[in-house]
Amino acid sequence: MSAYAYAKLHFKGRDVIFLTIMFLSSFPAITNIIPLYKMMHSFHWLNQLVALIVPGLAGVSNIFLIRQFMMAIPDVILESARIDGAGEIHIFRKIVLPNCKPILIAVGLFTFTGSWNDFLWPSIAINNLDRLPLTAGLQLAKGVYGNKVPQMSAIATVAIVPMIILYLFTQKYFVRGISLSSGVKG
Repeated sequence: MSAYAYAKLHFKGRDVIFLTIMFLSSFPAITNIIPLYKMMHSFHWLNQLVALIVPGLAGVSNIFLIRQFMMAIPDVILESARIDGAGEIHIFRKIVLPNCKPILIAVGLFTFTGSWNDFLWPSIAINNLDRLPLTAGLQLAKGVYGNKVPQMSAIATVAIVPMIILYLFTQKYFVRGISLSSGVKG
């Protein structure tokens, strides 16, 4: 929704706010660990899977990619919907979101890959070893198995399988979403 506001709505300070957010994204992600931990603690989400999912949903790079895709949607289509009496929520749900399906799937794939491969945040947010994601558990298995290459290779192979399956199911949308050529269905 924020990408839609930055791409298609005209309000005072829109570009300044967007550039400020882009500037703040230039800081390393590690600087957000303590505030993020405090937020998850105040929401009582620590040691739950929601603490791993929610922080990755509204990344600045995701907003940027979706905004760039939405800017390619012709304003004429949105104006004609406004003339027909559609409100902004209706325009967003019925016109913009269906056109943005490829980029939303690509961003979802990027977010899932980043979350799946992350080690630091899951090892901070999840204290129960049974709830750790497989890739974070792989680092812990390294301490258990040491230099036993066959066991570590088997665990690494199992960790790759969900990514391969996800990519196979989203491949056609992924390629369309990355092209960023147009937001209009043909």
